[in-house]
Amino acid sequence: MWVFRALLVVVLIAVLLWFSISNAQESVAVTIFTTRYVNVHLIYVVYWAFLFGMVISFLLFVSIFFKQVAELRRQKRIAESLTHEIAALRNRTIQESGESFLHSGKDDSK
Repeated sequence: MWVFRALLVVVLIAVLLWFSISNAQESVAVTIFTTRYVNVHLIYVVYWAFLFGMVISFLLFVSIFFKQVAELRRQKRIAESLTHEIAALRNRTIQESGESFLHSGKDDSK
């Protein structure tokens, strides 16, 4: 699997280099909020947009990751408590279980 990822990275870098070389002389006007920049090389705009997208994606990933870690911890605690409960029920004798059943409000003498 790592071979495919490495191949994908190489292809993406090659495409990025090809795009950079073929658009090296292109200049564009960019407006960021209220500020307007004129004669900015297109490749700078593409690189900054790519970097900004990576940062936003990373922040979203980190927030989702920590939510999932917290949920996993909670589920592990629940599973552990249920495992202890099952072990306690397995270790009870039949007599203890019968007494517990009679004291739970179910009276068969009526």
